[in-house]
Amino acid sequence: MADLAKWSPLQDSESVMGLPTGLDDKQVNLSDVQGGQVNYSPDQAVKDAQAAAKAFADDPNTKEPARESAKRLYQPISGLKESPNYTAPVFTGKAGYTDEWTHENLDQLCNRPNHDPARVGQKPPCAFVGKLTDKYPVRGSAGDGLAGGGKLTYKISSSVADEKSETEGWSVGGKITPKVSDGKNELPGEASFTYSYSSTSTKKLQSTLETDVEMTVPDGKNKGWLEPRGNGGYYTGYIVYRQNNDTEQRMVAVPARVYVQAHDTTSPITWFKRVR
Repeated sequence: MADLAKWSPLQDSESVMGLPTGLDDKQVNLSDVQGGQVNYSPDQAVKDAQAAAKAFADDPNTKEPARESAKRLYQPISGLKESPNYTAPVFTGKAGYTDEWTHENLDQLCNRPNHDPARVGQKPPCAFVGKLTDKYPVRGSAGDGLAGGGKLTYKISSSVADEKSETEGWSVGGKITPKVSDGKNELPGEASFTYSYSSTSTKKLQSTLETDVEMTVPDGKNKGWLEPRGNGGYYTGYIVYRQNNDTEQRMVAVPARVYVQAHDTTSPITWFKRVR
């Protein structure tokens, strides 16, 4: 873990523009985010999301549709009353959560098709902000028993499938699949997972070529295996979005947990040798 922290350092807090690809679909309660390890208030999250959106919009490298999408998160809609912020008490999955005003789920809210000719390419104003709660999670494992000691040889690789966003720089992320085989058959235990890029990330993940890894299992040990860990972390916080009806608008914060790739690496996985 210490080595991982050197070449894939993680930030204590992160932001993601748009609906995060790396969104964990498991239930998250407001009490889990407001207290305990996270201790993150929804009102502060709204401020942080708007600050992150402004920094993203002000970045000269941000493309025009994404820049205007970000501005809508921190710039109120002209002519509509600003109502108090609202916080959802629980997140029950991307499809399970529904907005109180429109009854849309998060995918419908944050990826709603744009039919306004004045906003071509723009996306609804959504973002995620969170604090680091789980570093470099294990992504499955694979290996063999080897009584009496000896050597094991594996072939490892990882594939990255980026999901292209209609609006460049928005909801950017994809899917990673770690693979390990004995040279003849793929071994069970691999687990694909989704990830998001931070709003300030400048590096993109790359698939890795197949590589041979040899490990020695000492006498007295009966198993050797490879443990893949993601070069990123889980952040717990809120999906923040601006909602409006015909007369008023408000900011909404929804508890959520998202896997975010580390800034400074293009490698999705680090493999560790384990013996028992």
